[in-house]
Amino acid sequence: MKKSAQDKEIEKLKMQVDKLKKEKLSLQRDKRNLMGRLSTAQSRNAKYRSELKKKRETECWLGPENLRANDESIRRHHYSSLMVALSVAFYARLSVGSRQIVEIFNILNEFMGNMFGKVPAYTTIGYWTQELGLSVYKESCGLFKDKQYALIVDESMMIGSEKLLLTLAMPAANAGSAITEKDVTIVDISIAKSWNGTSIKNVLEKVADKIGHKPEYVVTDNGSTVCKAVRDAGYAHHLDISHTLGMFLERVYKKEPDFQELSDNVQLARLKYNMQDIAYVQPPSQRSVARFMNMSKWIDWISRMQYLYHTLQDDIKSVYAFVPHNASLVDELAETMDCITKIEKNVKNNGWSRDTICRCKRIVATSLMSGNERQCKVGSFILEYMERELAFVNEGESHNASSDPVESIFGVVKGRMSDNKLAGVTPIILLMPLRLNLADKDRRVNFNFKQRLEEGRHRHIKEWANENLSPNLAIKRINTIGKKCVGF
Repeated sequence: MKKSAQDKEIEKLKMQVDKLKKEKLSLQRDKRNLMGRLSTAQSRNAKYRSELKKKRETECWLGPENLRANDESIRRHHYSSLMVALSVAFYARLSVGSRQIVEIFNILNEFMGNMFGKVPAYTTIGYWTQELGLSVYKESCGLFKDKQYALIVDESMMIGSEKLLLTLAMPAANAGSAITEKDVTIVDISIAKSWNGTSIKNVLEKVADKIGHKPEYVVTDNGSTVCKAVRDAGYAHHLDISHTLGMFLERVYKKEPDFQELSDNVQLARLKYNMQDIAYVQPPSQRSVARFMNMSKWIDWISRMQYLYHTLQDDIKSVYAFVPHNASLVDELAETMDCITKIEKNVKNNGWSRDTICRCKRIVATSLMSGNERQCKVGSFILEYMERELAFVNEGESHNASSDPVESIFGVVKGRMSDNKLAGVTPIILLMPLRLNLADKDRRVNFNFKQRLEEGRHRHIKEWANENLSPNLAIKRINTIGKKCVGF
């Protein structure tokens, strides 16, 4: 039976309706996809706007050059990362106490519209320094696991009833300049009543185990105990250039009558005529400890005085008449110190290498070995010393020759220690690893104060102190007889 025209029209319309329904479902599906993408984009946009707003709120604009300093908050802390960074950097790198830092920020707030906000207490700055220093110290050995390194080892003078043994690591190859604080890292801090060769050897082996391989060489002073420790440990051993050259001068000149007389006259002139009208030409002071390592200043002074003697006033000439009377000795000392200064500068900057030693031997041959008997004796000691150091250097190598950074870091920590000898060694020594880490500009700028403080806890300092330090007798005294008797 044939379909009528009307039925055909109806069937055609139904097909069109089905097609439109399918198109509607497709459009609805596309709409849902687009709505989902729009929702994702809106949430991301809101997140970015929130972060941008927060960033703008936490950034300080300092000065006309639009210098930005991030001022993020630190979890569990009441102060911003900017305040922490500035406070700790001032305390670790500058010769100012935590109380002075508090006053510095108070003054800055007064003149800069309270830009830095609430200022921390001086004790808080000390806690931050210790916590960050401990964080740096814990990760120090890991910095040299895949590198060739050398160690610097030295023990401090007595702190209370104990001695501090400090072990620093540095790159084994000399970088073409003298070693400074930014080139070294503290890998071990040990405290004991006294140190002998065996105990120092155990520390060296402990450090090598923590790093994962042995050092290429060790640099120390001429102390018998530390020299025995390095020898027993079987490591290559370089003697510090400054200590060794000073020791040679001491061997030759210390007991010489003319040198003793000249040195005494120089010291007497400084003491006797101090704060008088002629004090403006007085000599520099001579150190009581390591005097022969620091002779250059007063020898330069007396050499200059000899050159200018004929131009001085009569009253000054009468006081310093011993200068022209010892003209030959002054010339001898000036020539000797000039040679030693050249050698020391050459070796510190270029390290122990075959080329450096050849240059230094030529300097000794043309200056000291052509002088008098005493100068020849100093020159012979230096030549023997160079041959000893050369035995540890292979062709093409250049080894560092100075332990100067350990001396400077000892001076810093000594200045921070309490004058009360009962206090002994305190956790403030954790300042040392932090100070060295912040010595380099790039490391200082990229140091993550926020993350380290959020990960650390104050109890970590107490745990480290209980494990490594002796009980603080000053606190024990306070707990026993009270604060009123602390100063007695």
